[in-house]
Amino acid sequence: MPPPADNLSVPGGKIRGMTDGERRWADPHATEAVRKLLRRHRAAVETVLTAARVDGLDELADAAAEYIAAPDRACAPEGAAIASAIAQHAAVAYRTGARREQEFIDRFIDSWMIEHGHVFTTGAAVARLGIRVEEPEPRAGRMTPWLRVTAPGEEPEPAAEALHARVRERLGEAPEITRPDATRVAVEPKSVTTEQIRRLEAAMVDGRRWRAAAYRRLVLEDPALGQVARLLAWASFDSRTAVAGKSAVAGAFRVDAEGVLLGADDQPVELPGNALVGVAHPIHLGDSLADWRKVFDDNRLRQPFEQLERRIHTLTAEEAGSNLLSRFTDRQIRTDRVFGLQQLGWEVSREILIRRFGPAREVRVTLEPGFAGGFRDEPELQRVLAVELRGGTFGVLDPVTVSELIRQLERLAA
Repeated sequence: MPPPADNLSVPGGKIRGMTDGERRWADPHATEAVRKLLRRHRAAVETVLTAARVDGLDELADAAAEYIAAPDRACAPEGAAIASAIAQHAAVAYRTGARREQEFIDRFIDSWMIEHGHVFTTGAAVARLGIRVEEPEPRAGRMTPWLRVTAPGEEPEPAAEALHARVRERLGEAPEITRPDATRVAVEPKSVTTEQIRRLEAAMVDGRRWRAAAYRRLVLEDPALGQVARLLAWASFDSRTAVAGKSAVAGAFRVDAEGVLLGADDQPVELPGNALVGVAHPIHLGDSLADWRKVFDDNRLRQPFEQLERRIHTLTAEEAGSNLLSRFTDRQIRTDRVFGLQQLGWEVSREILIRRFGPAREVRVTLEPGFAGGFRDEPELQRVLAVELRGGTFGVLDPVTVSELIRQLERLAA
C-alpha cells in the first residue's frame, strides 16, 4: 500500500468549493453523516474486510476497522480511504446523478478535513488511488465483493479518481496531489490543527477576549496560532465597558507577516495595554465590513473558517419582544444533523435540544417525534414544535449571540 502524500494543504484551511468557483465551507455535521452511512452498510463493510483478511491484507483491514469504529479519532488515512471505497461501492443505489455523487464524496472529505486536517485528507485521497473494491467473481472463487491493492502503473478506478479530483478542487491552490508512484512536493512546516481553528471560531461566537499582553503571548507568538491569526480580522474592545462579552468595539485590525497590526487602511494600529482583543464577528465590523472584505481579497488571505463572509442574522421586531422564535415552528430537520450540535454547546435529550446562555437563560428546541434511543432506528426527520427562550425575550440577547443562534438552527433545518 503506498504511503500517504506528504504535501500540505492551503495554509489556514479555507476550502474552495463548487465547480463554479463559489467558496464552500465544510459541513460541521459531516462526521455524523459518515457514521450513519457506515452503519447503514455495516454488512457490506464487514464482508469486504473479512475477504481482505483472508487475502492476507490484515493491516489494511485493521486500519479500516479502526477508522469505522471512530471516524473522529486518530487513525491512518489508509483506513479512511478503504472505508470510503467500500461505502462508495455499497451505496451505489443511493447516488443518482453527478450532484449526488459529489455530495457523497464531499461527506467524507468534509469529515476528514474537520476531524483530521488537510494533510490527512491528502493522504486519504492518494491512498484511495491505490485500492479497488471488486465485484464478486464466482469463476475465480470470489463469491463476495473484495478488496484489491492496485499494481504499479495500473490506472485507478473511476470512483477513486473522482475522490482524488474533488480533494484537489477543494484544496484550491494547494500543492498538486500526485499519484502514489510519482514524486510529491514537500510539506510546508508547522500547520495549525483543526482543533485550534475550531477554538478560534468558538472564541468569535462565544465572545472570548484576551488582554493585549496575553493576546501577543498566547496567540501572535505561538508558532501555529500566529499563522492562523494572520488570516483573521481582529477587534479591540474597551475594557472599561466589558460586561459578559458586550464591551464596546474600539477598533479592528489584522496582523501582517511581520506581526504588525494594520487597520483596514493598511496603516499601523496601536493596541493599548489595557485593551481586550477578540476574533471579530462581522457584526463588530459594522460599516467597515466591506472594506475588510476588500483588504483580505486584495491580499489573497484565505480564512480558516467563515468569518468576513459569514451571514448576519437579525430578529424581527416581533421576535425581539417575544420568547418564541416562530420562524422555525413546523420546520423539518434531519435527525443525523442534530447530534452535531453537541460540538456547539447544545445538550441533546429525547425530545428537546437545550443551549444555555449564562445561569439564567436557555434556549429550548422541542422536537417531534423525538429520539427513541437507538441511532439506527431513529426517524430521518424531526419536526420543530417550538424554539423558546427561558429567562427573558430574545431581544435581551446580544446581536452576535442572536445571529449565531439563528445560523445554527438554519443550518440544522437547511
